[in-house]
Amino acid sequence: MNAAPVAVSPLAEVFAAGGETVAIVFADHSLKPRYGCKGKGAAEWLQGLGLELPDAPNRWLPLPDGGLIARLGNTEFLIDGNAAIIERLQGASPPAAVAVVLRQDAALEFSGPGLPELLLQTCNIDFATLDLATSPVVLTRMTGIDVTVIPGASGYRLWCDGTYGAALLESLRAVAAELPETRVPRE
Repeated sequence: MNAAPVAVSPLAEVFAAGGETVAIVFADHSLKPRYGCKGKGAAEWLQGLGLELPDAPNRWLPLPDGGLIARLGNTEFLIDGNAAIIERLQGASPPAAVAVVLRQDAALEFSGPGLPELLLQTCNIDFATLDLATSPVVLTRMTGIDVTVIPGASGYRLWCDGTYGAALLESLRAVAAELPETRVPRE
């Protein structure tokens, strides 16, 4: 049996050294399993496999036993972090109206009391004004890099092109280091 492709990120080694964090905590999730699909039949196919889907574009739902499913548009979906569901999707044959999207994004999670100020300094979206009860998915730019962001009460999940992941993290760390009373992970 051939192994399914694994998302690879230049960030995997960045976090190996660890370090102390106080106001902003960055975590790398780039090696967690992900699955993407899109197309006219994607929603019907995923529902047929027993998945509950967000009812509108740019929304997300938690998956049973961890992970999430994000609806990135009317017909595009990102499934992140639930290995059992992703394995089931990889073993299924999607219909012709569904295209599988290889997800090799850099995936970060960041949290902490310094996060609101970091976001104000690096992005043109005022995340503080979003209604988290609607489970929003935000597609925007952060430090000049296209990102998909899921804001949450305890932290934010972020995905970007895997080739930009290390640059994004470096930029976020540099900005965070300039914020008052902020320490970020040492490399």
